This record gives sequence, C-alpha cells and structure tokens, in this order.
Amino acid sequence: MKIAITWDYELFFGERSGSVAQCMLEPTNRLLSLAAKYKIPFTFFPDAGCLIKFEEQSACHDAFQAIKNQIQLWDSKGHETGLHIHPHWEKSSWNGQQWEHDLSFYKLSDFSAEEASGIVERYASYMNSLLSQPMQSYRAGGWCAQPFAPVADAMKKAGIHLDSSVFKGGKNTTKPYDYDFTATPDLSHWKFTEDPAVLHADGIFTELPIASMNYSPLFFWKLFVLGRLNPGQHKPIGNGLPAKGGGSKKELLTRTHRLCVSADGYFSTQLNRALRKARQANEPFLVVIGHPKALTPFGLKTLESFIAKHSIDHEFVTLSSVL
Repeated sequence: MKIAITWDYELFFGERSGSVAQCMLEPTNRLLSLAAKYKIPFTFFPDAGCLIKFEEQSACHDAFQAIKNQIQLWDSKGHETGLHIHPHWEKSSWNGQQWEHDLSFYKLSDFSAEEASGIVERYASYMNSLLSQPMQSYRAGGWCAQPFAPVADAMKKAGIHLDSSVFKGGKNTTKPYDYDFTATPDLSHWKFTEDPAVLHADGIFTELPIASMNYSPLFFWKLFVLGRLNPGQHKPIGNGLPAKGGGSKKELLTRTHRLCVSADGYFSTQLNRALRKARQANEPFLVVIGHPKALTPFGLKTLESFIAKHSIDHEFVTLSSVL
C-alpha cells in the first residue's frame, strides 16, 4: 500500500499565533531528519498567505527568510509542496508583537467569487516562484473546501488538479468552519468538478481524501490524562493557541467523533489501526494529515515507530504519487 504523510505548515490562529521557530521551523527540522533517516518523502502544505504577509512586514523579515529557506530546503530534498490557503491572512494585521486575525474571513467563501479567485491565482503564483516544480495539489485551510465552484477556474489555471481537503464522514458547521463530508462517494478517490465531496465522472479534479476514523470518548480521556501526567512528552512543540470552533472538551469526552487520521501528538497512536483498516478494505493508499505546530516528542517517536515498521512492506510516497 502507498502511504502519503502530509503536513499543513502554519502558525496557530487563536489568541496567540505562536512563534515561527517553535510552530514551524523546529518541528519541521525534526520531520526532515526523520524523512532523511528512512529515505521517505513527505508532502507539505505551507500557508501561502502567511508567507506573503511576512514578506510584506519588515519586522518579520528574518522569520520570512527562515521559512523560505526551509521550504526550498525540503523542495531540494525531493519533498512535495501543495497549495494551502487560509485566506483570513488577507485581513490580518501586525500589532507590533504578533499577528491579529479576523476569522470572519476564514474561508474563501467569505470573499466574493472574484476576490477568492484572485487569492488563489496570486497565492499559487507566489508559491510556485519559490519551488523547483509547480504545485499539483490543494488543501483548503480548516478543510473548508466548499463551495469549490467559485474558484475552480482559478485552480485549473494554477495547474491544480488534485485536492486533499475531504475526510469521509467529517462535518463541522461551527464558526469559523463550514464543511460537510457526510455524503461522500464510497470510493478510495474520485473525480469532481464543483464540490470535492461529490462525484462527477468527467470532472477535471481528483479528490484524494484524507483517511478518517471514529475516535471514542476513551481516546480523548487518555489524551487529556496523559497530557496532564507527562506534559514533557505530550505538550506540542508549537507555542500558540488554536482557533475556537473545533468542539468542546465536554463533547470530546462524551461522544464519538469522526476525524482525520493524523500524525499529531497522541493521534499518532492510531496510525497502525488506520493502516490495518485500510488494508482490510483493500484501499490502494492511505493519506495521513499532520501539523508541525502540533508535533509532540511522544508523537514524533510514535510516528518514527510507524515508519520503521512499515517502510519495508509499504511504500511511502508524495501525495501526487499515490495513484
């Protein structure tokens, strides 16, 4: 089976965005060392709007240069880069110490169709100017890829023909999020035109969904308890705060949730189970999501164990190589 481990490379979007060093550079350096050790490629989705804003802000010039250097480093090592858009950066401002975000513009659909298309074209052109190979894939910020129709032409013009925003069974309509993947095709991948969750046989885009699974309340009890008992292993390297809207702690501890298969922190303990289920279902590939900002010492060790265990019998590939 082919396994694509993908990383959304970004800051936090809550009350504290965190530092570039801890949220992006340091954890990604650890990931690149891991990839080099086992000779496997990753796929990174760097937050394009973040880079553009950092370049524009003189106070962030050093951070911008460090981010740019790291992107070009992984590009030179054969890792893949995809387009990742958190469009609220269009409205973000620097207060002298950190970035302040207006999450009422969190999704491309919060802009007019003309504005959204312009953002896609500008961000894609900017990212491609940094890379040795043009991007082929897209992942919407916060999984908010719907509606896709207003930006479909812009994506096509940018050379994007793959999407990996969908995870089967996922749904979140709590602001600032808005996506519904509860009626996706019962397929490993599919063509689409106007909605990445809806099959269109003649579509020009291909959906490569992130793997998903059910997480029980017991999983979250273990996650929270271990975090309190051993914060040195379970505290994220990233030092920011996430945006609200992902479900309350009470909800996580009392009902089952359908979420992505993830390499983030304690979620990495479910990678073997996810692979086993994918094999049982005769899936041709497994797409895993992760965020360098959410990497923990425990999660990194668990991820390495997963890679070491399966690197002989399975093939770790970039996202565009899963088919």
